Amino acid sequence: MNKYNTHSDLAKESLDLLKEGKHYQRKIEKKEDFSIETYEFLEDTEYLKKGKYIEFFFKDHISNISEQITKILKEMIDQNEYPRILVTGLGNPYLTSDAIGPRTLRDIRVTHYLDDSLKLENHYYDILSLTPGVMYQTGVETVEVIQAMVDQFQIDLVIVIDALCAKDYQKLGHVIQINNVGIHPGSGIGNHRQAIQEETLGCPVIAIGVPTVIYASSIVKDVFQLMKDYFGDAIDIKNRLKIGKREKYEGTLSSSQQRYLLGHIGSLDQEELESLLQEILTPVDRNFVMSDKQIDETVERMSALLAKALNDLRYNY
Repeated sequence: MNKYNTHSDLAKESLDLLKEGKHYQRKIEKKEDFSIETYEFLEDTEYLKKGKYIEFFFKDHISNISEQITKILKEMIDQNEYPRILVTGLGNPYLTSDAIGPRTLRDIRVTHYLDDSLKLENHYYDILSLTPGVMYQTGVETVEVIQAMVDQFQIDLVIVIDALCAKDYQKLGHVIQINNVGIHPGSGIGNHRQAIQEETLGCPVIAIGVPTVIYASSIVKDVFQLMKDYFGDAIDIKNRLKIGKREKYEGTLSSSQQRYLLGHIGSLDQEELESLLQEILTPVDRNFVMSDKQIDETVERMSALLAKALNDLRYNY
């Protein structure tokens, strides 16, 4: 493997060299405004642990998706009998692209301090919350802070919320991923911290993530693909009269045309091209981790959506 390889935190973008049916099973569900893709990994892989990963993809920020998130979370939570839940917002609250966890916790309902009769009347789960910050602020590994809470309050289930790294720019702020295996904080950008998972905490972990950052190499790779699509569009005579903004270019180039227009780079597939860009950019510290110019609005909307989904959770007798 390329020593400069960077990877995505999204299951769907981490399927290279894996075979459906052998390494994972997939189910796709199309809704009116969004899609739900479920990946059941049958064994541990280099980047993904064995377990279930559910990806919601949507083009616009829509409120009714929170109902589906609540439903998925409830199915995972109810595998434990009325658990005491610790909801943890990972990330740096002072860095917008990393603040989705802390900002979600700003609006969630904690119930641990309520009388049992009130929780029973409203069907509330027993919920505590924690914003542990990041290691450079506390000097302590995040998993150690969570472990202390788990031990002190006899936590049965941990839910962690974190920002993720994607390979596709269009997924920034447009995907919510939920899994039942936990998370390695910072792994998508090479900042590896200790894993937050059942093996380290002694209780099940549900991870919720939203991609907010992307590497420069991934963006440049997409630009090269857009160039191929653009040239393919331009040489197609039926597209000559198309002007103005459009959702995408629809043209294609043959292998010889790609080599003629872009040289050797034109003959590389997407993975080969990104590996080359990583080799070029990383040694000179130019493979920047980048975010969208609308990240402030995106984080506010997504954190509000996740908070609503968590606040709508109710247990059944």
